[in-house]
Amino acid sequence: MKRSLLVSLLLSASACAQPYMGSVYGVYPEGVLINQGANSFLVPSQYATFQINGIQVQLGQLVPGQNVQVMVPQPYMQQVLPVQNCYQWEMKHHPNHPHGGPPGQMKKQGKGKHY
Repeated sequence: MKRSLLVSLLLSASACAQPYMGSVYGVYPEGVLINQGANSFLVPSQYATFQINGIQVQLGQLVPGQNVQVMVPQPYMQQVLPVQNCYQWEMKHHPNHPHGGPPGQMKKQGKGKHY
């Protein structure tokens, strides 16, 4: 009886979540960018669980380049966004700041040029 209950729980849990497998491109405030070669996805981290080699890990333990499996519950599937090019997405939403910080922020701290 216990075994059949455990099997049915496992099957129902897998039907409720969509797995995404790939390598971690980056961890951002918007979520985790997963690279699957030609396909990439931005997965909101507040709804997802992350597994590496079958072991559940926390968001802070994810390192770019790691292979990861991400499980997203069915109600939140529409919040997973497809990304065509990881590099272009990163440059658009999180560009490198050549002078040490976002525009205007260094002046507030007294470290930027004052004209």
